[in-house]
Amino acid sequence: MRCPGPRPSGVPPDSGTPTGRIGSYCRLLGRASSFLAALAAASLLVRGEASDGKQERPTRLLVRHTSDGLDKQRPAWSPDGRQLAFARHEAGGAHIRQYLMRTDPSSAPRRMTGRDEPEYNAVFSPDGKTLLMVLISLSGTQGNLDIAAIHADGTGLKIVARDSGKLSHQDWPAWSLAGSRFAYSSTHEGNQEIYTAAADGSQVARVTQSLGIDGHPCWTPDGTRLLFATDRWGGLEIASVLTDGTGLIRLTRSRGLDDYPACSPDGSRVAFVSNRDGQFEVYVCSADGSGPRNLSRHPLRDTYPTWRPDGRGVTFVSNRGGGSEIYTRLVSRSGDDEANLAEDGREGDQR
Repeated sequence: MRCPGPRPSGVPPDSGTPTGRIGSYCRLLGRASSFLAALAAASLLVRGEASDGKQERPTRLLVRHTSDGLDKQRPAWSPDGRQLAFARHEAGGAHIRQYLMRTDPSSAPRRMTGRDEPEYNAVFSPDGKTLLMVLISLSGTQGNLDIAAIHADGTGLKIVARDSGKLSHQDWPAWSLAGSRFAYSSTHEGNQEIYTAAADGSQVARVTQSLGIDGHPCWTPDGTRLLFATDRWGGLEIASVLTDGTGLIRLTRSRGLDDYPACSPDGSRVAFVSNRDGQFEVYVCSADGSGPRNLSRHPLRDTYPTWRPDGRGVTFVSNRGGGSEIYTRLVSRSGDDEANLAEDGREGDQR
């Protein structure tokens, strides 16, 4: 079987679990090179070991949103904070499907489409009417990754970023706050780089120029810069660049791997994932990369951080509690300590 190239960031490598998930994806997408497989595994795409099954006691600062035990990835809030998008691995890993779930009031998750092929990594547009998500389409025995736009009610599915005649991977869409453009990673020119495009997929512009791998972009709220993960300095670090590709700034410097940056709504802080202390955790630092601190603090894997729209919480996927679930760690506007939360008058908010 001929392989299509690097594995997309949303498709996990073999974790050693008896789920059959890896066999399904390998048949679908083919095996990546050993370097990319190792890098993807290192960059938080391997499912962590299961816990002892004991349910974690709830705290005033931690809100749990799901409880089905299935693997999840990339939670993303609607602008009004009432809906949560996430992808879920099902049927022993044979399927990955995109869901929306109401949290205020709460309701059961609903599928975005009725497709059989994988779909994941959806994010809301700033007006909440449209989502961008990744679709895998089959070409013989190989898989191609495209980015599609879809209305929040599940209608109007349309591809907005696709290959240019050869198999390639378009992944990790991220809207600008204005909603006029989106950023994403793509291998359509050979190397995995960061690009931006107009909302309809036109006016594609390449942002990064690196021999390494650049991925997982997010916009600063003012729309002037993009944050992303890169291996250009060895390992994975978080960097910032102007949207025209100039003004590159390195934000993190750690002995571990730093990935999945997410800007706070006011632009003052960045959440990201790091294993700098030996375990993958969610960290928060200032916008310039200073003052990183461990926010999630748990012996099992925490990943895929995103900010709540009001900036008072960081939502992420965690293996704590006996399964892969979505949680929000509440934070204050000025910090992450309980005293500041009490001052903000939002202690124990269970949205």
